[in-house]
Formats: sequence, structure tokens, C-alpha cells
Amino acid sequence: MTLHSPGASFVGAEWLFAIGGGGDLPVVDGLVAIADYAPDGRSPEEVAVVEKAAAYGARAVFFEAGRHGRAPVAQALIFDITDHGDDGQFAELHKRLWSWGGVPIVYRAGPGRVQLFRCAHEPDFLGPDGTPVCRPIRTLTIGAEIAAQDVWWDASRIRNGAIWDDPDACRLMLSAKKSAHRKLVDEVRGLAKQMSERKLLDAGLQRRLLILSLLIAYLEERSVLLPDDFDRALPGATQFFQVLGNGPALVRLLEALEERFNGHVFRLKDSEQAALTASEGLASYARLVEGYEDSSGQLSLWRLYSFRDLPVELISNIYQLFVKDTASSIYTPPALVRLILEEALSWKRIDALMEGDGVILDPACGSGVFLVEAYKRLVLHWRWRNGWARPGVDELRPLLQRVHGIDLEEGAVELAAFSLCLSLCDALEPEDIRSSVKLFPPLGDHTLHGSCFFEAKARGLVTAPVAVVVGNPPFESKLTTDGAKRCYAAYKKAHGSLADNQLAYLFLHEAMELLAPDGVLAMIEPSGFLYNQHALTFRQAFFGRWAVREVLDFVSVRGLFKKGDADPKVVVILAEAAQPSPDGRLLHAVFRRNGRASAEQGFDIDYYDMYWFANAVAVASRDIWRANLLGGSRVLDFIERLRQFPTLEQYASQQGWDAGEGYFGGQKNASSNIDHLIGRPLLPTDALGPDGIEADRITVVPDAPIKDPKTSRRFQPPLLLIKEHQDLHSELWQDGYLAFKNEIVGFSAPGDIARLTSVAEWLDREHVALKAYVAGISTRLFTQRATAVFNADIFALPFPEDGNLDLSANERILTDDIVAFQRDFIRLGTRAKLMHSAPADALEQFDSTLLEQINAVYGRNPLRALPSYHWSGTICRAYVFGDGQVDWSDAEALRHKLDGLLYERRGSGLTITRITRLYDQGFVFLLKPDRHRFWTRSVALRDADDILADLRAQGF
Repeated sequence: MTLHSPGASFVGAEWLFAIGGGGDLPVVDGLVAIADYAPDGRSPEEVAVVEKAAAYGARAVFFEAGRHGRAPVAQALIFDITDHGDDGQFAELHKRLWSWGGVPIVYRAGPGRVQLFRCAHEPDFLGPDGTPVCRPIRTLTIGAEIAAQDVWWDASRIRNGAIWDDPDACRLMLSAKKSAHRKLVDEVRGLAKQMSERKLLDAGLQRRLLILSLLIAYLEERSVLLPDDFDRALPGATQFFQVLGNGPALVRLLEALEERFNGHVFRLKDSEQAALTASEGLASYARLVEGYEDSSGQLSLWRLYSFRDLPVELISNIYQLFVKDTASSIYTPPALVRLILEEALSWKRIDALMEGDGVILDPACGSGVFLVEAYKRLVLHWRWRNGWARPGVDELRPLLQRVHGIDLEEGAVELAAFSLCLSLCDALEPEDIRSSVKLFPPLGDHTLHGSCFFEAKARGLVTAPVAVVVGNPPFESKLTTDGAKRCYAAYKKAHGSLADNQLAYLFLHEAMELLAPDGVLAMIEPSGFLYNQHALTFRQAFFGRWAVREVLDFVSVRGLFKKGDADPKVVVILAEAAQPSPDGRLLHAVFRRNGRASAEQGFDIDYYDMYWFANAVAVASRDIWRANLLGGSRVLDFIERLRQFPTLEQYASQQGWDAGEGYFGGQKNASSNIDHLIGRPLLPTDALGPDGIEADRITVVPDAPIKDPKTSRRFQPPLLLIKEHQDLHSELWQDGYLAFKNEIVGFSAPGDIARLTSVAEWLDREHVALKAYVAGISTRLFTQRATAVFNADIFALPFPEDGNLDLSANERILTDDIVAFQRDFIRLGTRAKLMHSAPADALEQFDSTLLEQINAVYGRNPLRALPSYHWSGTICRAYVFGDGQVDWSDAEALRHKLDGLLYERRGSGLTITRITRLYDQGFVFLLKPDRHRFWTRSVALRDADDILADLRAQGF
């Protein structure tokens, strides 16, 4: 259902055609006009985007509705062809908008024609000769039929976010790899590789010059550096690349920039100055850098991007390619940085911060991406609280003193300082920057420290009270500095061993202790904080000591920090420096892998993925987090009930069976006791699958080193073999000795075929419930491997003496959905079945489940399902107690009535969500997106619980 003001209705792309030609802007909820825009009463985030859109000459901005109290998100800029009729000029503008990356969609509307441009995908403006060309991805003419999949014309879907529920729309409009920001990072990496192969300069110096080239291009295109600046370094030069190939001139330019900006980033060591002055390869280096073409070979790196439009934080992120400690320093997606800062630095918290002398600290700041975003929020807050005036240097410099950073890498600290100073420039007009002398205040050794965090804490380098801690500490299972080792020794003495020697956990512990009372921390942590069994003690102690406010869970979002073959999963901990209250509650927010998240455009959260529970539950329960991944409290009840049964391991032990994994091959620590294996029949691991054992694939154990051969008893028939896989592939084997490897668990029971057969039949009979249970308890599945589980998960399978798990009908619904849908949803995201439109049979099953639950309570006046209606990207299911009908003949009139009910019930402070329950005179309406994930039977159970609670609250 579209939630807009009653009375405003546009079908298809009518709202866009209404804009073209310079007429009055149509009234559509979410569409914000640039002309005569009044910032009073608007969110700071909205005002900032509208100002940016005005600078680009847009006529309007289209905002997606804010969810759950968050600010609305800009999705599209709309340009009127009356103002932007020249195709060549608009192509240049498209290039700038693509480089900015602030919205994924751009429209250019004219009389009878609307063009669609994408700004979060590949650069469609690329021309064969390097000149940008006007190339819309789609063009719509008035009267043309809009295909069902053309959701990008639909105001309703943009407003409620349903456009990004559609995988086809995401594939067309969004791409992380091809968008400007990731593409620039990849191209700089490619250029650095070429430079390394050419060996034109010392490796460290050539990387440093590449970074400086990016920074100077940034300043040059923003008109902070003018032709006169280059002419003074090299007479006749008007551009930076004319200076780059001349060693003495380059040294003069960098010296002048260092004197002017006072940021230390342009400072060269004496040895570097001498090397540049004497270099014979610098001219070749300059030609390579300037002439480098992107991977398409169509446009040089420097002409492809509009550097004046690239966000400051992107320049910082590129530096991460060149830090020494590449194992622990990785690209942090800007969308994630923004989300974390929005949660940690609310406008109310900044109000409190500015009333005192507290500071914001990133204890592992790297090149400063968190600090830059924090500073930008401080500047935006200042403007908001000062009538949207433009701050001057005297206002901006003190705000810089509010952000502090620590990092072990000296080069990173230097760039963090420069990134912050560039952010200061962002808030000033170019002429104000050019007229300034020594513009940047000293930050190094003042607010930014080149030090190990633990050493800096011990020495008290940060003297101001720390009100906010944010950041992404290194994920290392080793103590990398002397300061870390000393800190860990003290931690171990007071609290015991730290799980896996994980350095990120030590950062978390020490940063919390550094916070001032009631300060807040928002820190990225490995997913093991929630899901690793070894971290249980540390996690329980943390939740028991601190008031944890939120846990943002990104386990379902693949590739967020992908580096090579590694794909570390992360969570974000938001905690306050206060004791948890006895009745305190925290939010576990599970973010899903959809097209927007995969393209790094932002992260969506829906009602069904937000779980509130008591702090005491977070301390006591080891299963709550994984249960929430799979569906919530009912799943938790299912897991905890089955944990009460004896386990399969206990049963096997009671029978005296030999149970465990197969042999483990390998050269290191190889065993000499392998005669019982060499040459014997071997079941390849992948030959145990959905159909059991593929006997024709059985081979023999090769004569090769074996690290852990087990004993011959492990491989004696009869054997029940279970693969360490989420689907628990299994089969009973009786045809002689059979070896297997370490990813299969075997139960060998010579002389006890009857009991072993009983277990095998039980596995087959309860396979769905057992798969669901393993998904709910495994510490390997989803977080470490996509489909593999541990042998301990198999041993932990619940096995009552009579084999009866005593599952209720509702538990069967849960387990069916977990196995059929939820596991793949976590693993595949947009490619999962749940992200397709809900099929008709799913909607019927949803109704049946919902009504059965409701009518178990209200059977005397049962709830009945009525015909439903589909709006754009939304399904409205209608129900009634007793008699009654909904007249769908005028669906738009009913739609407006439902809109009116929403406004009436929620008032002027409406927070729009995509899942809505409405009650009106015995009628119940459920309005939700049309994706299957919102209409499963397990979701029907949750909806029934909510409806029953609402009805009780209304005295029904």
C-alpha cells in the first residue's frame, strides 16, 4: 500500500510527465521541490540533500520514507528538460552525479518523454572518444505501455522502498563493483600494480605519489588549486600533471602546499626530495599515471571521474590499499559508516556533546573514514542549530577538535588529518579557502595520535573526556603490539582468557572502559562475538556489565568486507557506559542481503527483523541470536525445548558404538599407524549426498601421509554415515569395511544393526526438524561456512529414547520454513526464493495459518478471509469477524480510506513502515510488500501473535 496524502494519485509515470515542461510540481508524497524549499521543521539529512540537489540544478528530490524513526533517504533527483535541454551538458552532469553517488536514480523529464539514468552502476555516459554522451538506460514516452517489471517509474514503489525488493530492478540499477566508488578503488589498485611492475620509483615513494595525485586532483577540480599554483612551481604549467613529471618542480609544489595547508600530508623527507629531484623515471611515471585507462580501456582514470564531486571519505578509503598491515586494514563501506554514525551520534546526543567538553574517538582510525563522517555530522548539526547559516573557519576549527583518532600506522594518521581538513574545506566556499593562510589547525599529536591504542590509553594521550567511541578495530587472533600484550596480560589476570586471543574483543573491552559515564560506543566486531561458542563467556560478561543498546547483525550480508577469498561476517555493538538496568531491553537488528546492501547503497531493516528482548536474556541465552536469524522467539522456544532431550552422542556412547569423524590427511605430524587404511575402500566426501551413498564412486585410500588415521574400529560395518552439511546427508552402510574422511561423521555398531537401523530411520523421519535444529545451533553454519556444520552439531542432535520429538503443528510450520526458505535467504539474499513475488498458493497457506491461530481464540465469531488486492509492490489482505465484504470495485477509493486511517491513527508525526495492521469496525487489513518473505506460514504465526495482542489491548 502506498502511504501518501489522501487525494494525490498518479498511475505509472504520470507524476514524471507532470513535471516535464516547466509546469507546477505535482503533489506526491516523498517528492520535495527545490524551489522555495523551507528547511524549518525538516530533518538535517533531508536539508543537506536538497541543498546538494539545488547545486546540481535539480527541480526536485524524491525521498523514500523513513523507517522506524530514521530520516527519509534520497532515492532520485528529477531534472526538468526545460532547464537541462542540452544533451552534452547533461552528459557532463550525469558524470558528476555518478561520481557523487548520492542517489541511485536520476530522471530528466520533458513534454511527453521521461529519461532514466542510473548513478549507482556502470558509467553509461562513456563515449568512444572520451567525451561523455547522454545515454539514458531507459526512455519512456507518453502513452507507452509500462511493463510490470518497470518499477523505476512507480512513485509508490520508490516511496515505500519496494523498488529495491525487486531483484530485476536491483540488477539493472545497482552494482557495487561498477559504481564510481568501488570502481575507483579497484582502478587505483590496478594502477598501483602496474607501477609496481614497472619499478619506475621506489615502491613506497611511488605509492605515496599516487595518493598525493588523487588528493591534488580533488583540490584542483574543486578550484582550491588554480593554474597560478602550478605556474609558480613550473612556469607555464596550468595543470598538476604538467608538474608531476618534473622532479624539482614537483618538490617545489609539494613544499608550497605543505606551507599553505599545514597538514603534513604534503611533507616529504629529505631523502624523498632528493630522490624526486634526481629521478630519471619520474617523467615515465607521470605518463603512466596520467594516461592510465580504466579496465574498459575507454577513458583515462582522471577523465572518468569528477573529482570535485567524489566524497571526501572516498579519498580516505583509497589509502587503505596501501597501509602496511593489510591483514587488518580493509575498505569499510561508506554506507555502513553512515549507518553506525546515525545510530551512535543522534542529533540529541550531539546536543549533549556540544554542551560539554566531550570528544569522539576512533581507537583504530586508519585513514579517518569514521572521523570524517562524525565531523560532517557535527557541521550539519551546527548549521541545523544556527538557522542553516554557513559556518566560517572560526566555527569549523573548534569542531575539528571534537574528533580524535589513534592508529599505529603513521601514514594513516597523516591522511586522517588531511581528510578531516578536506572536510573542513567542504563546508567552505572555494574563495574562502584560497584566501586562508595556514587554514588547517595542527591535528597530529593533538587530536590524532600515531600510537598503539592500548599504549595510548595507558599513557593518557587522549586527555579530554571520551563521550563517543566509534570504529572498526583490526580482526586479529594475535596480539600485534607490546601495548596489546601488556593490556591482555592485565585483562587475563582480572577476567581470564580472551576468546581466540581476538584483538577486536580487547579493543571493545578497553574502549568501553575509556568512555566517560553514559558515553556511547559503536564498534564493528567479528560475528564470533555473537556466534562463536568460545566467545560465550566474554559476551556474557560484556552484556552483564554494560548497557548494550543495540546489536546490528550483518551476518546475512555477504561480501561486506570481502577481501580476496575471505568474507568476514560482522556485527556492530552499540553500548552505553552504564550498568544495565534490571528491566532494560536491547534491540537485535538483523540486516538482510538485498540489492541495496549488495550495492553498498544502504541497509534496510523491516519489522520482522527487529527483535527486542531483555538484557538478562542476552546474558543467559546462547541461542537467541541464531534463533533471530531464523525467525525469532518461536524458533528460540523450539531450540531450547529440543536441547532438553538426550543427544545422539550420548545415545551412541551408551550403546558402546565408535562414533566420530573419519581420518584426516596431511604431511604435518603424519602418523605411521596407517596400515588399516592404505588400499582399503574409501568413500569420497562428495559421494555422500541427497540420495545417500553413490557406491559407484567408492575408491581406495591412497598411499599418502595421514595425520589423524583414527583406529580400524571407526570404519567397521554396519556404519551410519552423516555428512557435516546443513542437510545432514546420511546412509546406513553394511557392505564391508569403508573408510571416510574428516567431513563425515560415522557411527560404527558391529553386532547392533537393529538399533543403528532405528537411528537411521529416525534421521530420515525427522530430517526436516533436525535440519532446522542444526541451523539453530551450529556455530559454523552461516558465519564460517555457507552450508557446512561441525561434527559437534551432529553429535548434539536431540535423540529421545523413543525417537519422538513431540513436535507441535506450529513447530512443524517453523521447521518447514527454516529448511525450505530461511537458510537460503541467509545464504543467497536477493537470489533466494523468498525475494520473489509471493505465489498464490503461499498467500492461501498464509491465510489458513493466520486464521487457525486467531480462531483458536475467537472461534465463536471467527475471522474470515476476504478477497485481497494488489497495489504497486504491495499486497493488501483483508479479513472480517463475522459477516462483511470489502468493495474492491473502486480500489483507489479504498486505498485513500486506508491512507486516511493511517494518518488518523498515527497523527502528524507519522513514521511510515512497510508492514501495517489496520483495524476498522471488525475488519482487519494487512498491508505488506509483495515479496514471498512477508507471506510465509511462519510469518503468519508472528502476525497472528501481534493481532491477538492488538485485539486484547483494544478490549476485543
